[in-house]
Amino acid sequence: MSSSVSRLVSSVCKKIIKPYSPTPISLGCHKLSYLDQMVGGIYIPLALFYPKLSNTWSNKPNNVVSQHLEKSLSKVLTNYYPFAGKLNDNISIDCNDNGVEFFITKINCPMSEIFNHPYFEKHNLVYPTEVINNQYTYEGSLAVFQLTHFNCGGIAISMCLSHKVGDGYTFGNFMNHWATIARNPLSSEIYPISPKFDGSFYFPPTKDEDSSNVSNNNIVPQREECVSKGFSISSSKLTALKARVINDSEVKNPSDTEVVSAFLYQRAMATKKLVNSDSIRPSLLHQAVNLRPPLPKHTMGNICSLFSILTKEEKEMDLARVVSKLRKEKEEVKQKYKNAKIEELLPITLEQHRKANDLLVNNSSYDLYRFSSLITFPSYEVDFGWGKPEKVISPISTSNPPIKNMFVLMADKNRDGVNLTCSMKKQDMLAFERDEELLRFASPTS
Repeated sequence: MSSSVSRLVSSVCKKIIKPYSPTPISLGCHKLSYLDQMVGGIYIPLALFYPKLSNTWSNKPNNVVSQHLEKSLSKVLTNYYPFAGKLNDNISIDCNDNGVEFFITKINCPMSEIFNHPYFEKHNLVYPTEVINNQYTYEGSLAVFQLTHFNCGGIAISMCLSHKVGDGYTFGNFMNHWATIARNPLSSEIYPISPKFDGSFYFPPTKDEDSSNVSNNNIVPQREECVSKGFSISSSKLTALKARVINDSEVKNPSDTEVVSAFLYQRAMATKKLVNSDSIRPSLLHQAVNLRPPLPKHTMGNICSLFSILTKEEKEMDLARVVSKLRKEKEEVKQKYKNAKIEELLPITLEQHRKANDLLVNNSSYDLYRFSSLITFPSYEVDFGWGKPEKVISPISTSNPPIKNMFVLMADKNRDGVNLTCSMKKQDMLAFERDEELLRFASPTS
């Protein structure tokens, strides 16, 4: 972060928030599942912006807003007790109620200045600095939070969660659970999806002595010097893309994720071809799939599998064809899990990871495009008591440096369009953001 940007921060206060109720001795050791062991310890960031608090909150001092969040956070940590624990190598989490870090900052600029920044350097101000600068090596709490006050009266609430304790689904469930408690502090309302940290039951961990050798470069890739930029696809443009797919393929009910992923993949390959003044570069599209269901919705942790599609020839770049391949691969993965016995889940998942890894190893010169979709996560519903967020920033936005050829998709505020963030090498981004076909459907969010 440049010094001119960091100078906007006028104060930082740090607190430790512990679970409201002590974690029972019987839950004191949370065993990591094999999938937890496979992912790196990178922190997943998410930020929600609330430009103007409701009348009930608009005139309250900043410390009252902070206390409201701190108390509800303490209560929800009782349910998400591993978040407040300490990682024990790559084996388990000591659920010792150490607590989580909670930062409070003031930024000397209006929120609009953050919104209107074409790239993402200023967005990093709403995240804890040490976590963002050391996403692989941070040694603080497994979940880190920041409340940011802007001089216009708006606030941002951000969270960085270690991938060791959960995936995007876990993240989303936690945020909505926290907000439910904050809105109803005196209510005994039970959140619809009460968490269970039982991933190791479905995906048994490796033996203790082998745990340090468990890794998968596909899940947490190496970073390169890239730039990130945001785009939005409106409801009408998304409908037009879907119509094109429906008219030209056997997929008559394409999902938002399938259509947008295929379109961005197609345009990235096309613009890369222009940059290299060459024929199409063989490419891979790599995507995760949530395994809830068939696994229970209340199971937290890393509960996902992988699938990939390969594109070698220009005729395979057709949008409808890419969507068809995505649907075919995803359905094949889901079918494998549908009727699987518990003891078959891990072998099936390992085979999926092996296939994805082999595609990369055997085609190391191919371009790899990674897609992560949070479209089904109701991020714009997270209401802590003062209304819903005006803007939500997706996890990739703060990668430092970003992951090359990474795309994160999120539903927009009205839940009928898509916001996306993409990261590429600078020369590739320059070509991508000027692509006429891309700009027919996607608008830059600067």
